[in-house]
Amino acid sequence: MAIISISRQIGSLGDEIAKSVADKLGYEHVEKAQISEVLSKHGFSASEIDKFDEKKPSLLQTLSVQKKIFAHLIRTAIYELAAKENVVIVGRGAQVILQDIPGTLHVRVIAPYAARVSRLVQQMGYQEKNAQSNIRQSDRNSSGYIHTYFDANWNDSDLYDLVINTQTVTTDTAVEMITCAVDSDELKKSPQVSEKLHDLALAQKVRAVLLEVAGVEVVNLDVQKGVVNLIGSAVSLEAKEECQQTLSDIKGITEVNNQINVLPDSLKRY
Repeated sequence: MAIISISRQIGSLGDEIAKSVADKLGYEHVEKAQISEVLSKHGFSASEIDKFDEKKPSLLQTLSVQKKIFAHLIRTAIYELAAKENVVIVGRGAQVILQDIPGTLHVRVIAPYAARVSRLVQQMGYQEKNAQSNIRQSDRNSSGYIHTYFDANWNDSDLYDLVINTQTVTTDTAVEMITCAVDSDELKKSPQVSEKLHDLALAQKVRAVLLEVAGVEVVNLDVQKGVVNLIGSAVSLEAKEECQQTLSDIKGITEVNNQINVLPDSLKRY
């Protein structure tokens, strides 16, 4: 029983390896469709998801509230799906989001540039020039996505437990390497991990929702077993009450300990 994240370069066969690992282990294969389903439940349309999903945002998007909300909700989605256990999560920054979660194996699948170009040409019918362009764009998007949303380096080997180069390792061997690693004692999860993941998902959901509540500034936010502990300030009693009501409407929250103080007039910003 484990959680597997697989980061892959386009043309590295990482998607194929992820699917094969999930099939061999009987794990759920989590990719764009499942992530999009969770995001859509939290109010993101398909077009909005496509704007941000595994892409380097434009300067305008970087400054938008929607980008900030997406940053929290992509974490919500990964935490929620990981909490189901026995999953293979492809991309989406899962190697960073789940970095400190016990029982998680982070895999990186790579291949030399020339091999990747050759695969896109031979297996997907690209013209060589188009294959090269697609690889460069995909690498920029993946690198920019990880840097923008998680302040991390996509190529940082410290993010991964296992790096597989498919120039020399076949798909079958890569699958065997991953499944053997999953079976190790180090990857046995503690029973508290799913509960922790649910709390982390709720915390991110709360942060996303509060971005749309005007006049409330959160200083500290913590979720323990569904109980939200909130410390901050509000410009008015109405803003504090809206905050309380908004959080009460979130499924999974059992209690809100709202320590939001209403600012005196002398401290309000006009």
